[in-house]
Amino acid sequence: MFLYWYLTFWNSIFLNLINLIVLLIIVWIIFDYWGFQNPKPIDNIFKIPGYPIVGNLFQILNNPAQTYLKWSKEYDASIFQIRLGIKNVVVVNSYNDIYNLWVKHSCANNSRPSLHTFHGIVSSTQGYTVGSSPAGPSYKLKKKTLAQYLHHKALEGVKWLIDEESTYMIKKIIENNRELSGPPSTYMYGNIRNEYSDIDLSIFLQLFALRSSILLAYGIKLDCYNRDQELSQTIIDTENQIIQIRSPVGNLQDYLPFLRYFPFKNNQASRTRSRRDGYMSYLMEQLNSKLKEGDPLAINSIVGKIKLNRQTSLINDEQIQSICLTLVSAGLDNTPLNINHLIGHLSQPNYGQLIQERAYSKLMELSSNNLLLAWDQSLEIKCDYIMALVQESLRFFTVLPLGLARVTTKTINYIQGDFVIPKETILMMNAFAANHDETQFNMPYKFNPERWLDSEGSLIIGNELCHFTFGAGSRMCSGNMLALQELYTLTCRMILCFKIRAPTKGLMELDPFKNNSNPRATSFEPKPFKVRLEPRTTHMDADKLYQKVTG
Repeated sequence: MFLYWYLTFWNSIFLNLINLIVLLIIVWIIFDYWGFQNPKPIDNIFKIPGYPIVGNLFQILNNPAQTYLKWSKEYDASIFQIRLGIKNVVVVNSYNDIYNLWVKHSCANNSRPSLHTFHGIVSSTQGYTVGSSPAGPSYKLKKKTLAQYLHHKALEGVKWLIDEESTYMIKKIIENNRELSGPPSTYMYGNIRNEYSDIDLSIFLQLFALRSSILLAYGIKLDCYNRDQELSQTIIDTENQIIQIRSPVGNLQDYLPFLRYFPFKNNQASRTRSRRDGYMSYLMEQLNSKLKEGDPLAINSIVGKIKLNRQTSLINDEQIQSICLTLVSAGLDNTPLNINHLIGHLSQPNYGQLIQERAYSKLMELSSNNLLLAWDQSLEIKCDYIMALVQESLRFFTVLPLGLARVTTKTINYIQGDFVIPKETILMMNAFAANHDETQFNMPYKFNPERWLDSEGSLIIGNELCHFTFGAGSRMCSGNMLALQELYTLTCRMILCFKIRAPTKGLMELDPFKNNSNPRATSFEPKPFKVRLEPRTTHMDADKLYQKVTG
């Protein structure tokens, strides 16, 4: 009897609780319909149909850029608005509309939205990167300071670093592939194919980007393959996690505030912040120690120069830390992923081999068939065909398919669309859609470096043809010149050293969306793939180049 009463009592409480929750949801839907915490739509901009309370949030969790592109075609609307919980967002898809709003209205479209997870939790101790900082005097000072060390002329002083690090990376690739263990003249595996001959280049490219960034920023040479292997992997894994957390749509608590009261929603972000705090503090301690010792690499590093000149630049510790965060994460989501994607194209059996051999021929022409000279010349951007190859890879892949979100600081009267975008409106650039806009790029889903060359084979420069992989306007990526230099040099040197062949099995999937292992992350995270590397054996200086790289 007691057991029956006990079960009835708790069953009644449970049912009443369920009824209460259902009632609260109904009341919330009614309040939402009346406009309670329901963001007001912008007049004259098409609104994508959604659901009460959440809006379109659950419709775009996976590969949102692809969904936006689909909606743009389905509703015949380049610009539309969506609701993400308590926020209203304007999404822009076409090349021309992005150019107009991001470039021609750059003064009004020049800030970043502050999101709970990334800005409120991950960045609560170390601060924001320069790129994620909202507009204001502090941002301008950080941007100006960083730009002093990343513009075209300043990069002349760091070509030795790109030379050293690219050579070191290729040396490590050779050391980790048994078929490349001897000079090209001794190569004997040309007709032997098995899966053990194939190699995944992603980790080598990631470590190149990391070593280069840390050396450039702090003057510290990480021994990524031995002593500092654990530290290096921690930085790569943590920064990758931060890129995921920085997703403009992947964190439900950013748009549904009630979820912030569930601790498990914030635990992952808090753990990521703690890991980053650890290595950022360690790197700064190492820099300060080296500065006291008068270490020339530390003194000539970007952060070293800023700290030594801070009395004239008026920059404070918090702003220096923001620049440090920017430099540590710089390139880890761009350079290695782009060059790896490009190598995946070059490994394709048909067009990839033709492109690769043409690139090699162009490099040889510029160096009068001197292989060692071509290697050294790869530090100077001279070959238009190689740069066209790099630009096409950046366009085709579009590593950040959704450019980092903006927020307007002024009202925009957009005449082309006959509407007004109010101040403090979040704008999202569908960079992938713009980079594949058929009104701007003929056959946009074909990998074709020739599109970047005129009839005489010269590179097309300027607004006549460009892509939005680095963003656009006043918030365009400050490190784009450095990234281009690294991509150019790496492309040249990989092609000069190796014939990049198809693996025994499993070619890279060419569609970035199908190849995306994490559709909720900010950047594409390609599924692992391998290629086969064969040394170039026909050139008389092939053995000399091998000795130069491995010696």
